[in-house]
Amino acid sequence: MHELSIAIEILDIVEREAAKHGAAVVRRVNLRVGDLSGVETESLAFSFDAVKGEKDLTRDTILSILRLPVKIHCIPCDGEFKGAGHMVVCPQCEGLDTQLLQGEELEIEDIEID
Repeated sequence: MHELSIAIEILDIVEREAAKHGAAVVRRVNLRVGDLSGVETESLAFSFDAVKGEKDLTRDTILSILRLPVKIHCIPCDGEFKGAGHMVVCPQCEGLDTQLLQGEELEIEDIEID
């Protein structure tokens, strides 16, 4: 269950950023997770809730997760489409020369503090 270690790392990052800005409380953490990231968002949310209470700063923090679908660019026809993995065929020209545009993200989008 690597989601627990991810949750701990997110909280460490949040704590450092909150300290830089003199925050007393972290209200919300907005996270972006791509479908190809290998992260189970339900497990991550559960893990986050399990460890956030260890510090007063994040005791009531809400984790908001935006799941990002896979987006692929077809180089031959310059089209863009949604996919399900790294190896895909363009539905417009059946080209195999494609580039992943979105889907591997695991990033903190922003943090709301007081």
